[in-house]
Amino acid sequence: MELNLQIIASDMKDICLKSHFLTSYDIRNLRYPCFYQEGRPLDPTVLYLVTQKQNMKKPPETGILSFLFLQQPPDIVCSSCNCLIIHPNVPPEELLVRLQELFAYYQQWENQLYLASMKQCSLSEFGKLSLKIFDNPIQFYNQKTLNCVFAVADSSRYNLPDSFPSVDENGYMSMEHLLNLKLENVLDTLAVRPMYIKRDTLTLPAIMQDIIIQHSHIGRIIVLEVHKPLDERDMALVMVLTEHIRQFLLHNPALYGAHSRYIDRTLSRLICGEHVKDATIVSALQFLEWEPQHEYFCLTAKLPEYDHSRNSLHMLAVTISSITKSNCFLIHEDSLIFLFNLTVSGLTRDEHLKTLLPVLRDNLLKAGISTPFNDFKQLYNYYKQASIALQTGVQSDPSFWYFRFENYALKYMAAKIYQDMEPTVLCPEGLVQLIKYDRKKDNHYVHILKTYLECNMNISETAKRLYMHRNTLLYKLERIKEILGVTLEKHETRLLLMLALYILENPA
Repeated sequence: MELNLQIIASDMKDICLKSHFLTSYDIRNLRYPCFYQEGRPLDPTVLYLVTQKQNMKKPPETGILSFLFLQQPPDIVCSSCNCLIIHPNVPPEELLVRLQELFAYYQQWENQLYLASMKQCSLSEFGKLSLKIFDNPIQFYNQKTLNCVFAVADSSRYNLPDSFPSVDENGYMSMEHLLNLKLENVLDTLAVRPMYIKRDTLTLPAIMQDIIIQHSHIGRIIVLEVHKPLDERDMALVMVLTEHIRQFLLHNPALYGAHSRYIDRTLSRLICGEHVKDATIVSALQFLEWEPQHEYFCLTAKLPEYDHSRNSLHMLAVTISSITKSNCFLIHEDSLIFLFNLTVSGLTRDEHLKTLLPVLRDNLLKAGISTPFNDFKQLYNYYKQASIALQTGVQSDPSFWYFRFENYALKYMAAKIYQDMEPTVLCPEGLVQLIKYDRKKDNHYVHILKTYLECNMNISETAKRLYMHRNTLLYKLERIKEILGVTLEKHETRLLLMLALYILENPA
């Protein structure tokens, strides 16, 4: 394993008097230590020990080199390289042995991480192997908050605050802690490189780094500052741990919620209306242990107009995914699309929506809901259902948080019928005359006709709903039929009148 002087300086604080770094902690290029020999070619990947007997008066001309000096070098030399100034009382041979042991120590750790990934062990194994390196608790959670690991050597030696979350016998963190951890404002930012988080943001200071696979956020590693102060050494080593876990998850996609690029691509093609072979769909669903004939429903949501952050969408998706069962999600054209498997979850659509409502409300998120379906190949049609429900529902019932398609299907169909036309243009002529007669005489004939049709032309039920005497109703119905100029016995006539009345009451 290649090291850098930041790592070495941290592990040799007891004998290090001064340090100077030209390169950042994220550059690790030192392969081994050796004594400096004047006149020999120098290698940027070697750490050179300069003893008191050697006098380096001018800086080397071969790139940025790394040195350990057992005496104070000239400032011109010190400022031109990465260097540590070691206490002069340390014997050179003893220093070299200590450095060799340090390189071997980290190499052994990296070998153990590599073997763990080859054995396809659990994620908690990576945390256990790294405890001796960081001497601090290590957290890991993936984007679906599965396999959430809390690795700690001996909790009794750490002065954990009372507010710090407890873990179960398997080392897993509570869901409440994970949700709080992810929804912190600072933690909404993707940490592509290690990021130091101050105490006023989390319960404890920490270093965090996100795991990114094929441009998708997969999980997050957090090392907490509990026992040993965190420094640039830990930043560099978090990068090493992150990369090994990333490689491990890359070859074990089921461990990070089956959110592989293959599934995303298949879902995207279906949602865009492309033809996808049955075998491709079956293969993609196998990652989730789903089958095409299972019962599903689709949810689509958009952020409020003032927030179009793709990262905000992702964090909301993680939250929703963590509190509901048997789901997968896709971010498509600034929309969040969820698929819920009712067969696997054993829950009804209404039970899922009851769980989702607090999250939608707390995040000012509106969602369209499709009807349940049993053919995964028809995903496009049910995605359109959810999108139509969202668009129509927001206009009709802006105070609601989610909109079921079946509640807005008729409104959508009616709007499609007349689109940009004046609603009365498509009304039967007799109905137009009845509307004009109502405006002139104020007889409420249109309301009586609508109620009569809604009651399936049942005189008693209509009279009861209108609080009207039966004979009075019969008289008014005869007058209405005269103005309409049509018979109500035909089903097509009643359907046309009902649709026209609905359109008039629900303009686009």
